[in-house]
Amino acid sequence: MSTGARLGIIGAIIVLAIAGIVIASSGGSSAAPKTANVTINVKNAKPDGGVKKIKLKQGGTLFLTVNSDVADEIHVHATDQHKDVAKGGTVKFTIKPTGTGNSEIELENQKEQIAELTIEP
Repeated sequence: MSTGARLGIIGAIIVLAIAGIVIASSGGSSAAPKTANVTINVKNAKPDGGVKKIKLKQGGTLFLTVNSDVADEIHVHATDQHKDVAKGGTVKFTIKPTGTGNSEIELENQKEQIAELTIEP
């Protein structure tokens, strides 16, 4: 094998290694937004479509709307906000969490989690 062929192979290996490192360190598309608008529909005292996964950047703002077919209290654990929602009613929250980590949003009396809020640094 000639020197030129060896250098070509080594160059290709280096390019592939760098590309792999860049892809691995980018973390995909999991970057949390600074602002999010989320609506959760509660049917039969459960979140329609399952527990909503919400990501938000620390210092960001979540505009949350909950439409519910049951009367209950909506509790946002990250900021300890509570609002009563009537049967067939709607409540809106503006949530500005300061910490990081995971917390839940739930139907307090039903003890039913409707969302998981992840705050990323």
